[in-house]
Parts: sequence; C-alpha cells; structure tokens
Amino acid sequence: MQRITIVLLLILNFSCYAQNEIQFEYNSLVNQFMSYQPVQKSNVSDLDFNKGIMLVRETKKALQDNPNNVTYVDYFNMMSAFLSLKESQANIMVAFEKLKNADGSCELFLYTEKHIENNPKYDIIREAYNKELLKCKSKTTEELEFNILEYCNTNDLDYDLVEKIVLINDADKKYRKRKTIRDYPEHKELDIHNQALIDSLYAIHRTYIGKNLVGEKFENVMWSVIQHSNPEMMERYLPVVHKGVKEKQIKDLPLKMLIDRFYGLKYGYQFFGSQIGFGFKSADEETRKKIEIKYDLE
Repeated sequence: MQRITIVLLLILNFSCYAQNEIQFEYNSLVNQFMSYQPVQKSNVSDLDFNKGIMLVRETKKALQDNPNNVTYVDYFNMMSAFLSLKESQANIMVAFEKLKNADGSCELFLYTEKHIENNPKYDIIREAYNKELLKCKSKTTEELEFNILEYCNTNDLDYDLVEKIVLINDADKKYRKRKTIRDYPEHKELDIHNQALIDSLYAIHRTYIGKNLVGEKFENVMWSVIQHSNPEMMERYLPVVHKGVKEKQIKDLPLKMLIDRFYGLKYGYQFFGSQIGFGFKSADEETRKKIEIKYDLE
C-alpha cells in the first residue's frame, strides 16, 4: 500500500495538469480569481494562452476589485479562460456552476448556442451546457410575457418609445434564437429594418437610447442592432455608444464588444476577446492601450 501511495505522489508531482494547480471553490471563486496569475502549461499553445490571459485581464478589470460587480458574463469569461488555459475539469465546472446559477444566465446560454455547438473547446462542459440550454428553451410563454404598460408606469417611461424598442428587440432576436440563422435569410431584412428604426429614433432623441429613456431592461437594444449591422453603421454610432457608457446609459461591456466587432471586421484584430468564433487576431499591447485610452476603458 505504501509503494502505491509513493507512485501516486510521483505521478501527481510530475503531471503538467496538476503542477501548482489552484483549486477554485464555488463560494470563493471570484476572490480567488482576482489574485489568479495563470502560468502557461506545456500543453497550452501560445495562442490559447494569450486568449486566456486576455480574458483574465478583462474580467478582473470589469470586476474593479469588487466581487459584488460580478455578472453572468464574468462567470462565462472565467470559464472560457479556464478552458483556454486548460485548467482542471473541476475548476472549469466550478465556473460553469456559478454561470448556471447567475441571474440572467439563460440569455447567455441562448446567445452562445451556435458558437458552442460545434466548438471542440467546450466538449468538457458540453453535456452540462446542453442540459442547461434545454431548461432555458423550455421556459413557458407565460414566464416570458412582459407587461409594457406596467413596466413604463413603474419606471416612469414613455410608453410609445418603449413599445417601439420592445418590437425592435423582438425582431432582433427572432431568428437569432434559431440554431442556424443562415437558413433564414429573412433575418437580414429584419436587421435592415431595425437599423432604419434606430436611425429614425436617434434623429429624434439625439442621444443613446438607454437606461433613462427605456429602462435598464432595454438599455442594450440600440447597441444590439448596431452590433448586428455593418462596419459603416458601427463606425457612425461608436461615439454615441461611447458617450452612452460615460453617461451611464449602458454598461461598458457592450461597448467593448462593439469595438471588437468593428475593428475585427475592418482590420482583422480585436482588443478584449469578446468576438469568439470570428477568427479575429488579438491586437498588440500598444494598439490595445491606445483604444483603451480613446474609449475611457482603462
């Protein structure tokens, strides 16, 4: 028995997976992550390591040294970082469980379905992910019903504007909830129509249509239409979204995603690692720093 124990200890000591492995705990994940300093393992490529440390850096920056700032997006980024860095399955599942139990996580499960479906990176969590995705899809219509009038009265909002934004939001998501959006060319017509509606609303209000005008629930709708548009529209509205972030009408994560999408489509590189599956390269440190200064994202 003693010899078996010694052999096991030797295996553990020389294993690249177990060497100096941090054991993340469910109840202290965020605090542990704040001090997490990844070390490149022998089985992790330079590309994956750079993706991992970029996700770690951006997640820490989003948390701003305050664990109370954590959202389901942060848990997803922690999990993605662990996957890129080839952390242990136990650590990856801790991040997944935190994601699964976070408020609003169903939105992310539905949004990431197409990307995760055929990406081998996520094989280690695929069974658990698919179970949670199924739960999110099985929500009844009654659970998803929304009373616009009650929402407007509660938040002192203009009913006509909120109603328009709700319709735009529904149209934006209509085909994106499907597995294969490419099989539904109608979504392009809806996108173009939504872009025209956003243009007309901006011409009236001359500001980002966010928290003050449509409430926190719909603060991302204008951004989402821009995000799903074309580089020309993205470039035109980047200053508007930037100003919206500074005026606290929308959080900074959508701005980062828009910057990554625009620069990725136009120049082939991104800064914050938000555009998974597009094949965009990571910008060099000097260029990233300039962008952070330009958009007040330091």
